[in-house]
Amino acid sequence: MSSRSNKIRIPFAVICAVSMLSAFSATKVEKKRAPIVESPAPSDSLPPLIPLEALFESPEIQWGGISPDGRWLSYMKPWHGHQNVFVRQVASGVERVVTRDSVRSIQSYWWSADGKRILWIQDRAGDENYHLYAASITDTLGNALDLTPFKNVEVEVVSLPAATPNTAIITMNNRDPALADAYRVDITTGTLDLAAINSGTFLGYVADRQNQVRAAYAVDSSGHYQLWARESERTPWRMVKSYAVEDRMTPLRFASDGRLYATSNEGSDLSRLVLIDLANGRETVADADPLGESDIDRFFFDELTGELLMTRYISDTARLYAKTPDMQALLDATRRANGGVVEMGNGTNDRSRWVVTLHAPTKPAVTYLYSKESGRLEKFYEPRPWLRAYRFAPMTPIRFVARDGLPITGYVTLPPGKTPRGLPLVVLVHGGPWGDRDKWEFQSDVQLLANRGYAVLQVNYRGTTGLGKRFARAAKKQFGRAMHTDLLDGIAYLVRQGMIDTSRVAIMGGSYGGYATLVGLTFTPEKFACAVDYAGTSNLVTLLESFPPSWRPFLPRSWYPFVGDPQNPADRADMLARSPLLRADSARAPLLIFQGANDPRVTKAQADQMAIALNRRHIPVTYLLAGNEGHGFAESETALAVNRATEEFLGKCLSGRVQSSVSPRVTAALNAMLVNVDTLPTAAAR
Repeated sequence: MSSRSNKIRIPFAVICAVSMLSAFSATKVEKKRAPIVESPAPSDSLPPLIPLEALFESPEIQWGGISPDGRWLSYMKPWHGHQNVFVRQVASGVERVVTRDSVRSIQSYWWSADGKRILWIQDRAGDENYHLYAASITDTLGNALDLTPFKNVEVEVVSLPAATPNTAIITMNNRDPALADAYRVDITTGTLDLAAINSGTFLGYVADRQNQVRAAYAVDSSGHYQLWARESERTPWRMVKSYAVEDRMTPLRFASDGRLYATSNEGSDLSRLVLIDLANGRETVADADPLGESDIDRFFFDELTGELLMTRYISDTARLYAKTPDMQALLDATRRANGGVVEMGNGTNDRSRWVVTLHAPTKPAVTYLYSKESGRLEKFYEPRPWLRAYRFAPMTPIRFVARDGLPITGYVTLPPGKTPRGLPLVVLVHGGPWGDRDKWEFQSDVQLLANRGYAVLQVNYRGTTGLGKRFARAAKKQFGRAMHTDLLDGIAYLVRQGMIDTSRVAIMGGSYGGYATLVGLTFTPEKFACAVDYAGTSNLVTLLESFPPSWRPFLPRSWYPFVGDPQNPADRADMLARSPLLRADSARAPLLIFQGANDPRVTKAQADQMAIALNRRHIPVTYLLAGNEGHGFAESETALAVNRATEEFLGKCLSGRVQSSVSPRVTAALNAMLVNVDTLPTAAAR
């Protein structure tokens, strides 16, 4: 479950992108109806099995980038069994590894502003106590510098200012575990300079164009967002503005005229890109969804001039809008390539070259280099070139109305080659719910399920990010209630079309989706034949009580109003009533659990206690515990093993297809993760 307001880092990512934006390029503003569900040709003959390894094995290469000076390319590829960062000169095929981590795959990386160094963050076994490292791209000895050599400290990168390329702005909670202060760190020496002390409520900071930390935002004890500013680092902070409790504001960067770019939904249902005058707090809209359908999702600026280059909005599909002629020329080139979704990577300082990835639900990703001079895309790499040999299932946007009248959107993917009648269904529930949503894109897990013969339903239930504040606030205290019935109403939508065999429906998800899975298993057991839970919460009270200290400043805005405050007796009782663990007696169907042993968000105890409670009631439980993972899958070996277990589990439950065998390495990894529930300490079930 996500709660932190992330800056550059995206902590829970199976596959994340480096500074990426994804969207359809958009030039015309037009309303479109949601299409009728797209049915594959009804031959009742599924295409050949796509091997698990093809979908989940480590990519040959991924996360491509280009240095700000345009001389070097960067990317990640396997090194000693883990994903590491490599670089090579643009005109050369000679590469060198920079990060050299033989223990755990790199989670995120960046170029320094001068193109001389690679920076990256790394934790140990998924504990999210990140360190920030830097290394010269010319180093051949593995002399990485640990810029934050502290234990049990969380680090986030705020910015890498072009004006001071040897300096990074970071936040770190080494002074107080509950509070993140802002620092400048010299990436050549590791010297730290305290730039801002957290007053007790600050959530994040913004540095101006001279690398001075001059803006911050906070949440008070009642959940109101506040904007703070100061004239310099030597002057005191003053509160510029306090927002109404239903409004949300996040500062982004200083504009060239001294105003502050931010996202804000003040006076609007939808979040927009605004410019805030720090003298009086007045907002001026800089960009809003031309279709009036969704919050602003992404924004892309020129790092040298601060000019706004692109914005992105997502409704049924994503739309990318160019703000300058050169960016429009880039989008025109992607349109000519007929690539579907456009993922914008980083570009050079002079905007002459960009890394661009194209993909669609039926077209696995291909990454290109765009040249402004030629106006063309040149192939950079394919992460998994072997996927060209396989047929994939189309994903179709759907819209339906929930039982209380709230409009809901989502996606359905049908198995290719099957008549869409009486199909087994997997309801795949996204995580979050804050900071996450389902999107129209290529997804390996969706394609695996469709290839095995299942229809896949993905619902952007109330509370999903990006669909306006009324939609978000409709989720208040609705964990296990209306958020769950939104899923049931999505199933009913497909049933009305005759597509689904209601006796063969499974529910599956990770993080919040794991909680939703356990709710389905215990609150509406008659609806589901089986359930697959990845890192799901079983007890809402003990979940909040186990959160790391660094999450405390965020709770008054997110968890307390939307889920409950366990210190409030009425809230505590209500949270327990919505906790699957306390409804374990109602469960009937088998459960597959995956848990990362080092997950700091949804701890191992959440999985242990659910497994024990069901086992006591003689409900079949398969429990997988990964000793080297946290909140998600960082390693391909984990993804392969968990998806193998999922494939076999659903095959028994829903009678879908199952790959006849996998490699000994995958089998060994899966066997190593299996937990004998009978041996778990009974204290974990409390």
